[in-house]
Amino acid sequence: MLSFGDIRSFENGDERFSHCLFCGRLVCVLPDDRREGSCFDCLALSVAEPVPCPDCRALIPGEDRALGCGECGWYPLRG
Repeated sequence: MLSFGDIRSFENGDERFSHCLFCGRLVCVLPDDRREGSCFDCLALSVAEPVPCPDCRALIPGEDRALGCGECGWYPLRG
């Protein structure tokens, strides 16, 4: 197993802590954090719900909506 150290660093030490934009909880932030200002609990609540495919009615996960349906090949921008 390979293990690599985290080489990210803060320009200013005050950037390390922030508050969640949704609930106000104190969070520790890493450089290049992709949570967009939310804690992990609020991030889990902000994930989009699955939607049914308009053609075959198979559920498409919310984060994959822009990719289309993996079952029938429906794509949202296809005309």
